[in-house]
Amino acid sequence: MKKLLIIALVAVLAVTGGMFAATYTTATSTIGVTVIQSDFATVTAENVTALAPTVFGNYVGTWSSGTLFTVTPDTNYTGDLVIRAYLVNTGALSRYYEHLNMTLQYWSSANTTADEQGISQVLTLDNSEATFTWANGTGTGPYKVQLLGGGYRLHPWKSMSGGSVQPQLWLEITQR
Repeated sequence: MKKLLIIALVAVLAVTGGMFAATYTTATSTIGVTVIQSDFATVTAENVTALAPTVFGNYVGTWSSGTLFTVTPDTNYTGDLVIRAYLVNTGALSRYYEHLNMTLQYWSSANTTADEQGISQVLTLDNSEATFTWANGTGTGPYKVQLLGGGYRLHPWKSMSGGSVQPQLWLEITQR
């Protein structure tokens, strides 16, 4: 009796599995593909060497204000953007700088804030990211990531010779 039950169970599984396989292999579907435009904004790094002081010895100083990046959204882009500025060489900087802070703002070409929050943000050795959000149609382009100022101080025991270590900034723009 037990043998007959096992044979019947195997037969049922074979029949139903075959039906599933036949249905699975004969089904079709259509997937639509839409071309995505990846150039939703153009970023231009400005010539910021004039903003960077020569750091040497046991030194304390400030950053000059100026434009770091120019952001030009594509005229056909209808979405919103997230703009992130990163201080990318904090490891090298922390060996020389006791503290470093840079105040950034996201401005329209009319020198009004284009960031939805409407606030400036500070990059430091501990907080190396500033995030701005832009709602389409806010302000007048092109837009700019502006350095409003800031300060730095070298470690008291460190003495630089043969050059200086400058902050390196990177800008990332994503769709929101």
